[in-house]
Amino acid sequence: MLPPLPMRLPRPGPLPALRRYLALTQAAAAALLGTTRSRLAQAEAGTRPLPAPAQAALTALLAALPAPTRRALATAPGHAAPPPAPPGPPQPAPHAPALVPRRHEATRALRRAEVALAAAEAQAAAGTARLALLAARAAPPALAADPRFALEAGHWTGPLAQADRLLLQAACAGLRAELAVLAG
Repeated sequence: MLPPLPMRLPRPGPLPALRRYLALTQAAAAALLGTTRSRLAQAEAGTRPLPAPAQAALTALLAALPAPTRRALATAPGHAAPPPAPPGPPQPAPHAPALVPRRHEATRALRRAEVALAAAEAQAAAGTARLALLAARAAPPALAADPRFALEAGHWTGPLAQADRLLLQAACAGLRAELAVLAG
């Protein structure tokens, strides 16, 4: 009896790399090539070849790519340069009345963020003043003996409070930028 011959499975080739390069899901790539998602998955796994029409579509798609990109997909599938963004027609301006609710919502969110930021900055200033008072030689002994006085001051000036202030500042800046775009 002869030993069984090793089974040779088809190689996936540039298909997985091309799909990643074009940022397509398996379903979208399958639709582009005219096959099913499961058949494309099998071809990517190397367990079954693509049908002939899908293979022809893949060959045509690869031929449409620039030569350096084709070489990069063949030699280093994960490192091909992304395609340049296609120039598209300018986007039409959104209908102005549809933006009114979003402007109102963004204005209210900005006010809330500014109030929260003002409170956080006031706490930070109070914490700094408390720490300076505790560091002074003329600090009242009752304050130096009160552990909560220093603990709150450290909390208000600490890294978490600073991170909260930075996040609130970023939120305010983002909302101001959004309102500027919505107004223009």
